[in-house]
Amino acid sequence: MADEDLPDSLEPAIDVPPRDEPPPPPTPKGDLRAVSIIAIVTGVIVIGWYLFVVTVSTVSELQQLAWIQIGMWVLAAVSTVCGILSLNARMARELAAAGFIAGVAAGLLSISIGFFSGLELLN
Repeated sequence: MADEDLPDSLEPAIDVPPRDEPPPPPTPKGDLRAVSIIAIVTGVIVIGWYLFVVTVSTVSELQQLAWIQIGMWVLAAVSTVCGILSLNARMARELAAAGFIAGVAAGLLSISIGFFSGLELLN
């Protein structure tokens, strides 16, 4: 007799009001995917340029060499800064690690190859 007073568990709850939707989760902090991608792209450009400088001897015949070299220094600086910023990533850590490596490689190549060969080619 006591069970007859309870509602049937298979019947839909018609008189139960719907619950309010919970607020969406906050945007996670530490999402630096854009910074990592910038570090990777600019790092690849800088590394490709310095490989070109090292392997091709006709670089001195380029007309806009001074502007290209200054642009590579700027890209290397951007890549290095973005690579260091990638260390603060809490999400997409593999991408952040790749951004850091590309940024540091671009910075080191810019210092080792780019500085001396750039000064030599600019003169």
